[in-house]
Amino acid sequence: MSNIEPRQSTSVTPPPPMPGAGASTTLPQSFSPQGVAGHQYGAMAAAGMRRVGKTRNPWGVWALSLVTLGIYGLWWYYTINGELREYDPQIKVQPGVSLCALLFGWVTFGIATIVSIVRTGGRISEAQRSAGAAARCSGLVGLLLGCIGFWQVYYQSQLNKVWEQHGNPPAMTRV
Repeated sequence: MSNIEPRQSTSVTPPPPMPGAGASTTLPQSFSPQGVAGHQYGAMAAAGMRRVGKTRNPWGVWALSLVTLGIYGLWWYYTINGELREYDPQIKVQPGVSLCALLFGWVTFGIATIVSIVRTGGRISEAQRSAGAAARCSGLVGLLLGCIGFWQVYYQSQLNKVWEQHGNPPAMTRV
């Protein structure tokens, strides 16, 4: 005799068929490709498709830029603009164009560089608003701090406030 009890059978009930299964899917008349928040990616942002960027030490960004003779600073500038785009698709930015404006702004007597730095501050402010934080970042303050070499410290500290709204998860985490 065996002490093993017979296994009870379990049955799996299939889910009920979806209404209109087999028919072509049509969108309701009220559907708008603009999505939530007035843009085509708004539905993605509302559905948790935002990705947070990396929380960095603002003084570490400044020091690494100094030690690498600006190379890290260029990489950082490209990266934060990409993070802003990934965080909120409503923020329109092409990180490569922003970097080129920073690098080759001398061709336009510095105007492209000034515009790029000020607009990046505006993008950070827009991300702060989008995260529900007070929009405190100012492109003009960033530009003025750039005159004395501390604009990266200011921008990174302001950008960290966006990520803090989500509890500082690892970089590229969907929220």
